[in-house]
Amino acid sequence: MSKNISQNTPKKLILRLLAAGAIAACAIVMWPILKELGYQSGDDAIAEKIYDWRSKLELEKLEKQENLPKGLLSAVMHQESAGDPNAVSHAGAKGLFQFMSPTARDMGLKDRNHPEDSARAATQYLDQLYTRYNKNLELTLAAYNWGLGNVDNYIKPRANGSNYERFKLAKMPTETQNYIARIKMLRTTYYLR
Repeated sequence: MSKNISQNTPKKLILRLLAAGAIAACAIVMWPILKELGYQSGDDAIAEKIYDWRSKLELEKLEKQENLPKGLLSAVMHQESAGDPNAVSHAGAKGLFQFMSPTARDMGLKDRNHPEDSARAATQYLDQLYTRYNKNLELTLAAYNWGLGNVDNYIKPRANGSNYERFKLAKMPTETQNYIARIKMLRTTYYLR
């Protein structure tokens, strides 16, 4: 019997080492793909904060009331502020949904750092954008990130008759393209849970 143990042990060790090597190789191969899709280390910790806010602010209920895509508010909050109600951008945007002063005024938002009011204003603003662009999520996100005026100018009918139904995402600023891709990726996190 001891002869079987000594013969099987190296095989098991080799199989375990091969399995560990395969897992490591998969991780090395998958990491660039995950990065390309928008995954960033730390996303899991931020997601836990967002899940807390999502529950407190009833984000799913707000999305349902305005027929917004499920998980949109959570994904936007994740990207904009990482769940920090006191977040301030270098451009002066504030709060969970990073409102600039003029947009906050337009939405009736007096305190951009107030979580409940900010969530309601974000819902209202995203609903307006989503309606304006005929439920085109990419244009909605582009307007939230790049600005309504920029998107409107971008999709103006051209001499050849093209309009936003046939817009080219690749012609938008890289930051906006990345923003759209990141929100769409993050949305799946919150949509599925």
